[in-house]
Amino acid sequence: MPMPFARSSSSTKTPLPTVATQSDPLNGSRPRRAWTTTGCIRTTVTLVVLAAYFAWTWPWYFRHDAPADPDLPQAAWGSPASLPVQQAHANAEADLTAEGVLRAPPLGVPESLQTKWGQYSPWHALDKYRAPPAGCNITQVNILQRHGARYPNADDGENYAKAVEHLASADKFRDKRLKFLKEYEYELGADDLVPFGAAQTFEAGQVAFKRYMHLVNSTQLPFVRAAGAPRVVSTATNWTVGFAAASQQRYQPYLNVIISEEYNNTLNNDCPNASDGSPEMDIWLSVFAPPIAERLLKGAPGANLTDMDIFNLLAMCPFETVAKETMSPFCSMFTEDDFRAFEYHGDLEKYYKTGYGEKLGPIQGVGYVNELLARLTGTPVKDHTTHNSSLEFPLDRNVYADFTHENLMIAVYAAMGLFNVTSPLDPRHMPPPDHEDPSGQSWVASRMVPFSARMVTERLECVREGTYVRVLVNDEVQPLEFCGGEQGLCELEKFVESQEYARNSGNGDFELCYS
Repeated sequence: MPMPFARSSSSTKTPLPTVATQSDPLNGSRPRRAWTTTGCIRTTVTLVVLAAYFAWTWPWYFRHDAPADPDLPQAAWGSPASLPVQQAHANAEADLTAEGVLRAPPLGVPESLQTKWGQYSPWHALDKYRAPPAGCNITQVNILQRHGARYPNADDGENYAKAVEHLASADKFRDKRLKFLKEYEYELGADDLVPFGAAQTFEAGQVAFKRYMHLVNSTQLPFVRAAGAPRVVSTATNWTVGFAAASQQRYQPYLNVIISEEYNNTLNNDCPNASDGSPEMDIWLSVFAPPIAERLLKGAPGANLTDMDIFNLLAMCPFETVAKETMSPFCSMFTEDDFRAFEYHGDLEKYYKTGYGEKLGPIQGVGYVNELLARLTGTPVKDHTTHNSSLEFPLDRNVYADFTHENLMIAVYAAMGLFNVTSPLDPRHMPPPDHEDPSGQSWVASRMVPFSARMVTERLECVREGTYVRVLVNDEVQPLEFCGGEQGLCELEKFVESQEYARNSGNGDFELCYS
């Protein structure tokens, strides 16, 4: 049963730039509303939010690309007006026309840079969504999605600001790319979803309806849950608004359950006795950061930079970019190899925190896996880890959407057997670019858990063949070799059998988290 854990106090949060939640965080769930009396109110609120969203994003779809800055490292990224970005704009407009989906506004940053931001990368599809094989129909969908792009958390933000101060304290700036620091002020908020993150999740809700509309009717609305962090709750509510907008307000799902993070739960990882990956991250930081610091100090003599300052300055690139929706000047301070090293730092963190590199990593995802198995089989949850049986948990829905954090998603991947590389990640040596394991798997944080990452588990009925399961991560079909998958399909029975670790509630690992 759920166990409490200590929480640190936090400062007052900036108001969320998103729609208000519609669930009671104290009660954890709410009864179904009488839509005959509240439908008009919900529709009006949703239309107002949608109108505001259009007003906010409209300029991006008519704005010309910014002129190239001659100080940007052209060899690494090109200018904001480079061809890859122009192509991304064209693709966004094409998608808007073809699917009727309003896309999140472009950031004006080449994808080659965005995909080297580790877990701070914006969502991007790893493959074009493929319909199931002929003769197979999707009968149930389970969506597990990370919150959208956010501001840095409060502690990290303080460290980022200090790193900027350290660099800005230089006696002079010999490198033109650093001169912006003379008048720079740190302006990022803390913890909450940024408007771009709200747009990402609004888009995800639209896509979910367009893709799975055949599973929805007036009595079959998605069942939606969220972990209790404000940015996760805001993500969930934006998803429901996007879903409703795509249905032209015919179907208006709402946030059914908010699960408090004051206790461990199936949508938030917790294991006090597990490592957080710091030893491995520190080793890699000591390898890649000193040469970058030496280079920066040549352009900013007199500054005093630590290895951690280098990481924090690199992190300013993605966080300021998603917050201001234009390429941060911090991005131009670094090379492609610098950001590859930054990405690998995130790979190591996820692997040695809640992934395969930490013995008590996978156990933190077992509760969700057991809930997934219950939904797929239509049977009560059998779990002795983090499932809370006192909360609403129906088994008769066609669409389930759960919103969470990236560390929980990594734990779920590890518990299920996804992305299981054959060799542990080496904290002293980075693999070649696009490091793929001999097994055909890869462990890359930007591919597994970018902002708005999603794992979708589809249940399918196939003519003359029975019931199957298919899992997609960021639209890429997973091989499911652990249950004999063929073309990404596993028989439901074999999939359930393959989840022995979860079905056994972690073989005693859960108790080790607290003993």
